Amino acid sequence: MNAYVNDIPIPELIEKLDAYMVGLGYTASTLRHYRQAWNALKNLALAEGTTHFSKELGFKLLREHYKIDPYEDNLGEYKSVVRRSVMLLLEFQISGTIAKRQPKGDYEIPAEFNAAGNHFIESLEESNLSPGTVYNHKRYIYSATSFFVSHEAFGFKHLNNELINLYLKTFAGYSKDYISANMHSMSRFLSFAHDRGYTDKVFVFPTVTVYKDRRVPEYYTADEIFKILSSIDRSNALGKRNYAMVLLGARYGLRISDIIALKLHELDFENNRISITQQKTGKPLTLDILPDVGWALIDYLKNGRPDVVCENVFLRHTHPYKAFTRGESMQYMLRQYALSAGIWKAGSEKRCSFHMLRYSLASDLIQQGVSLTTISGILGHSELNVTTRYSQLDVPQLKACALEMPV
Repeated sequence: MNAYVNDIPIPELIEKLDAYMVGLGYTASTLRHYRQAWNALKNLALAEGTTHFSKELGFKLLREHYKIDPYEDNLGEYKSVVRRSVMLLLEFQISGTIAKRQPKGDYEIPAEFNAAGNHFIESLEESNLSPGTVYNHKRYIYSATSFFVSHEAFGFKHLNNELINLYLKTFAGYSKDYISANMHSMSRFLSFAHDRGYTDKVFVFPTVTVYKDRRVPEYYTADEIFKILSSIDRSNALGKRNYAMVLLGARYGLRISDIIALKLHELDFENNRISITQQKTGKPLTLDILPDVGWALIDYLKNGRPDVVCENVFLRHTHPYKAFTRGESMQYMLRQYALSAGIWKAGSEKRCSFHMLRYSLASDLIQQGVSLTTISGILGHSELNVTTRYSQLDVPQLKACALEMPV
């Protein structure tokens, strides 16, 4: 059997996908950037003497023409669209369909799998997983079950290993982390469905091994943090917001998920405290309000924050002035200020993120001789062994850090 549903020349593949996306309701303005990338792909194929699309050709277009790393997790809006144009072609070539993206937060599992899906999500919530982890499980299950339904698998009785394998093929070109997370989620969901009587079928997924601790984390020095903060123009409302957000990341090492979820009632200026429940771990964390953080928050709340009714501290500064959506990384914002400050690290275009501020704080504390136990409390880690990974940030002190660990 042919590995591809649409094993046809590139111009025909693009034309067929374009028509398919129009049928799904994609507008001309949305398709404009996709079509531009597809035209560039046609030109590259002509130059290469290639008639059929392949992952290798698509990745060459991304790397050489657009300077995009196909495996980068956090890209700007335009580069994300360009990369998606390649991934959509690959998915459509392999499976004959694509899963139309849903707005973040609107992942409604298809009716054919809804009962089992919602039951599974409820079980995850009851097991005290963090809201962010539960959200990701729902997102992955939504994508898979939507794919199954689009291939006429209207429920578990129509689902089979052949269709599951076809779905797995659509991950060609994605990072091992992303593939592993999706397969882990689907494996748990289908095992749950079997155990709870939604299906009598047993599905087996391959294991994807991901090694996460091999690269020393990228971070900013204290001087670089100072330059980044100094590059933010606080004379306007947007600058006041961004300064306060970056300062929270730099001074406390807060995850971006906790910063964008910060609520007004969690700011206790009278008692000089910030009290939150961490999005990733679900654990409470209380922090003293440092002077510069306090003044930055007050400046934003009084002179920068849009005057709307919303419990979140930080809002979008475009109408209708809503809170940020879960999962937004704000990487583009931090990268902008780092570049304005003249800071460019090898690979920072790929890895510039708020987590670098978290690593920066950990590095600074380690160099001051602060114990890993104390650092764990400051960063809000759920377990001490999570904090030990941060010891890579200061190689000369590895032995000293290890001695502080209980045996």
